[in-house]
Amino acid sequence: MKIVLDLQGAQSNSRYRGIGRYTLAMAKAFAQEATHHELWLLLNGRENETSLSLMEQFEEFVPRRRVVINELPVGIAGFHVGNGSSQRIAAAAHAAALDGMQADCIWHSSLFEGWGDDSTAALGSGHTDCKHVATLYDLIPFLHSHRYLQNSLYREWYLRRVGLLKRCDLLLAISESSRHEAVEHLHIQADSIAVVHGAADPVFYRRPADAMTWDRWKQQWNLHPGFLLYAGGFDSHKNVDTLIAAFADLQASARSSHQLVLAGRCSDEDKKRLALIGRQNGLSGTNLVFTGALDDNDLTSLYSSCELFISPSLHEGLGLPVLEAMACGAAVICSDAASLPEVVGRSDALFDPRSQSAIASKLQQALSDSGFIDSLRTHSEVQTLQFTWPASARKALAAIERFSNRSKTTEFRTRPRPRLIYVSPLPPARSGIADYSARLLRELASHYVIDVVIDSAEVVDPWIQANFPVRSVRWFSQQVDPCARVLYHFGNSPFHAHMFGLLEQHPGVVVLHDSWLGAARNWMANQAGDAAAFLRMLYESHGYAGLSHDLMHGRSSTLNTYPINRDVIDGALGVIVHSRYAIQQAARFFGPAAADKFRIVPFPQGQRLCQQPAARRLLGIGQDDFVVCSFGMLAPTKLNHRLLEAWLQSSLARDVRCHLVFVGENHGGDYGDALTAAIRVGGSGRIRITGFVSADTYADYLAVADLAVQLRTDSRGETSAAIFDVLGHGVPAIVNANGSADELPDTVVLKIGDRFSDAELVAALQSLRKDASRRAELAEEASRWIEREHHPSTVGLHYRDVIEQFTLDSPSASRQRLMAEAMRTSEAFAVGSVDWHRMRRSLVANLPRVELPSLYVDVTATASSVLHTGIERVVRGVLLSLLQIDQKHYRIQPVRMEGGRYLLANRYGLKLLDCLTLELPEDEVVPRAGDLLLGLDWVADILPTQTALLDAWRVRGVRMFFVVYDLLPVRMPARFPEGIAEMHAGWLRCIGSYAEGLIGISKSVTEDLRRWFDEHPPNRRRDLRLGYFYPGNDPDSTRPSLGVPEDASRVLARLRAAPTFLMVGTVEPRKGHALVLDAFEELWEEGSAACLVVVGRQGWMADEVAARMRLHSHAGSQLIWLEHASDEYLAQLYDVARALVAASEGEGFGLPLVEAAQKGLPVIARDIPVFREVSSAFAEYFDAEQLFTLVDALRSAAASDRPAEQPRADATLSWKETTDRLLNLLLDRHHEQWQEPWKLA
Repeated sequence: MKIVLDLQGAQSNSRYRGIGRYTLAMAKAFAQEATHHELWLLLNGRENETSLSLMEQFEEFVPRRRVVINELPVGIAGFHVGNGSSQRIAAAAHAAALDGMQADCIWHSSLFEGWGDDSTAALGSGHTDCKHVATLYDLIPFLHSHRYLQNSLYREWYLRRVGLLKRCDLLLAISESSRHEAVEHLHIQADSIAVVHGAADPVFYRRPADAMTWDRWKQQWNLHPGFLLYAGGFDSHKNVDTLIAAFADLQASARSSHQLVLAGRCSDEDKKRLALIGRQNGLSGTNLVFTGALDDNDLTSLYSSCELFISPSLHEGLGLPVLEAMACGAAVICSDAASLPEVVGRSDALFDPRSQSAIASKLQQALSDSGFIDSLRTHSEVQTLQFTWPASARKALAAIERFSNRSKTTEFRTRPRPRLIYVSPLPPARSGIADYSARLLRELASHYVIDVVIDSAEVVDPWIQANFPVRSVRWFSQQVDPCARVLYHFGNSPFHAHMFGLLEQHPGVVVLHDSWLGAARNWMANQAGDAAAFLRMLYESHGYAGLSHDLMHGRSSTLNTYPINRDVIDGALGVIVHSRYAIQQAARFFGPAAADKFRIVPFPQGQRLCQQPAARRLLGIGQDDFVVCSFGMLAPTKLNHRLLEAWLQSSLARDVRCHLVFVGENHGGDYGDALTAAIRVGGSGRIRITGFVSADTYADYLAVADLAVQLRTDSRGETSAAIFDVLGHGVPAIVNANGSADELPDTVVLKIGDRFSDAELVAALQSLRKDASRRAELAEEASRWIEREHHPSTVGLHYRDVIEQFTLDSPSASRQRLMAEAMRTSEAFAVGSVDWHRMRRSLVANLPRVELPSLYVDVTATASSVLHTGIERVVRGVLLSLLQIDQKHYRIQPVRMEGGRYLLANRYGLKLLDCLTLELPEDEVVPRAGDLLLGLDWVADILPTQTALLDAWRVRGVRMFFVVYDLLPVRMPARFPEGIAEMHAGWLRCIGSYAEGLIGISKSVTEDLRRWFDEHPPNRRRDLRLGYFYPGNDPDSTRPSLGVPEDASRVLARLRAAPTFLMVGTVEPRKGHALVLDAFEELWEEGSAACLVVVGRQGWMADEVAARMRLHSHAGSQLIWLEHASDEYLAQLYDVARALVAASEGEGFGLPLVEAAQKGLPVIARDIPVFREVSSAFAEYFDAEQLFTLVDALRSAAASDRPAEQPRADATLSWKETTDRLLNLLLDRHHEQWQEPWKLA
């Protein structure tokens, strides 16, 4: 059984009260007892801190994937005047979350939440078989309304909650007293309430105060041994006023030797009031002790050390403080009201709480009779064993399991026929769906009162005209009938263009005849003259992968590749299809969860036995002729050419009695022309294409066919009506195993492979031509199967059941009902109003979405930067490749941080795709469980300040990964501007705390990360995965900058003539330019003709070396600094150089070394680990501590010709290869580039 624990009672303000304690303890015990059930948690999305805490406390029993966050609006507390609409929005969102979980049972820890905080209560829409169970604590405000319900706002709020309580299937009362009250005052049937009691938390056990604690108490409260204790709240029904007065009535000796301790959170107003009562009754300041709020340790010690514990309450649901005191071995006396007698379990420990003298008398008895008080302590030890959380949890579980057998079945036939609005093309529209719909209407008429909605001028079917009102689209647009069912028939043609808007306005059940709807969407955009409309819809369905495909491969390829139907699936209450293959297609593009919105209904097909002799005469076919037909429009996807080729190779082509007939309209393009030409050459007059035929002629060909061949490739989820026509008419058939045809039983068709050979099809044709008994066997089996599984009346029943299920029980239907109810009860929810939009957003946030999980790529810095540094290159290269890949696992979406939120970074994404004419929204991201966040950018200045955002994403089940480019600011702080090291360290702390994994751009970075975290352990509870990948070097794929200076040819010629050395990278201190200048100055003093070319902008802290280069005596001749060289110019410089000099003190990767390797350019590199990693096969290394090693290397290279061939760098990858590896790292936790994780100490 799938059981959901709604734990708001442990998150709201109730967590500071008994309800919170009870909720948490009971839920934990229940989780331990209910391990044979599937347990889920529903948590309040407004309470991230408590959500994280509860996830951790329950992680042993409830995995994170089974924790659902209830997204609620802000500012919904009931005490706010004029907050009614906000509360209804919140309740609707809560109900949507409950319905969306499709549980067998939902246990509400407390329905009385949301008065003073952002909590709410709901039971779902009431249209599911889910059992709603609630904990019943007490009905104190209801039973004492004169005292508690004077405020009209609170009264309305509270009584709505009582109404929810009455609607529950089962109540779990915390006492017999609470159960009795519900039966008597709410008129709830007794067998719908189970008593489960409760217990004290295990932290409460006998633990008397030690000497140190007594000293602290004496200093803090002037407290002495022998005190009397009350613990709890100070509401009027707690009756503390009477207890104080009764204590004052004690004999002077007893009163002077005891203090009355009032433990618990007490407002200043209550404290003043109670102290005044004490003074008025003759008590001094030392007689009464107010402790204020206590932690469990002090409370346990007080319970264990008191002379006597007293509970004078007039009304309790259970009396948890009494149980806690008994668990600590205290002597307890209490009120004889409500639940307290069953808790204390001893009649002589009770008193009348309404009688001051009775309380005083019982106090005096206990304090003067040591035998009585000792017996009370002994009794506590025994009685507390009757109240344990495991026992309470077992009682609750037994009650829930008993009630789970009650089902809410609906017998449709005993009801009046519901109304059904039926939206579909109908004859005379030249559409197979129109004919299908006309037939189906006859079956559905047995179950519904139907209005037919069409977008054409007329309906010619006499049966439809006689039985149904035919309505216009305009009529339907104006309908508001929440009880009506709506059924849409969607296909991929202009006949369905009007349905997309109608579905959004009036959600209903969709029959998806074609999984691919792109052709219809493209036609609609062209008709509207809005080319961007198609692209927006393509993006909504398939994200950047679809846009990229359209830009790279053209519209025709896009329409064949992508279904572009997500809004239809998402907007539908549910989707009806005729095959598993159609569902698989939805799951392929939108993830496995999309399948939940689908149901398979058999294709309706009646049996028809036509008069074959008459049909043969009519069509001019001899009675002994053998006729092979292929039914349906001709197209490349129907493989008509393959059938023609196989026919011409077979013996049938040489048999004058054999005919091949293509029954359908020929393809209008080159494909049709090629077929016609091939038939003209080889057909011998016995092969023909009929063109479009009437329904009667179509039936005649079905009657004369001895064999049908129905082939298909690239199926898009449709079910072939032609195949069912063939089988329904008793025609043996050959099909290939493509799409839904593969699901046909092997006993009813002769099935060949999906990618069959000509020989395979030839053999099938020839075998069935020769084997009449085999043809008869196939026909007979097909007839039985059609009758058993596909008879129209049977299918009509299937349709009815699925329509009702979707309309009554689906999460999408729940959303519609909740919207309609809100609109009915308040004008504030008029369509288009602010509250209407707020409610829609809240409901959508809590409903399953039909889409792949998202991979959000953080490009915050790069999206607003014009720099072309290494980080920006990687971000652009990886993101562009991600946007272009096929979305098999995740929908890729660039995002950026702004205002404490993640927003879609669509302007940047479109810029990368060079799709600047399209505008897409930059809305706030709503993450879902299963999404990934890839921190591809370096946002060290922002990310550490956004822990609330990261907490919210983590609560919602988002797994986070971050790319680390280097640790240089913290390893070489002197080489960076002031503050950068601290900022980078803060960023490392942040990602180390939140990430599931960190991915360096080299092994060297990854190992440096490991060392850093060894030195500075992050705040986390699990090991940290560490991996690496190498950046790509594929400039052409990232749109390199172009252009060369006017004197480029002259400069390049001069450089080519001399030994030229190249340095590439921003000019800053750690890059080693000063060191290289020192080496070259030695060469120049020797008279060397060597040239040094520096390519890179001036960076931070580089004024000194910049001035040195600009003012150098060789500047412009043998020392050339190019601050703004384009990628195109840099490539030419690589070609003329003798070697690359890489003198950096530290790098994360070293892209110039890889670029040099690709160009066959030798490298002279400082000997640091990362350079060894990326260029060990082709570099010569120098020791920076000994300048002569660099001078020698330069001198040697200058004296040698550039080698003709140079080894290729191991780490040289295209951006596509880089991105594939990075993505595989995210998808595969066992990928070889995940290294040993950083482990907690």
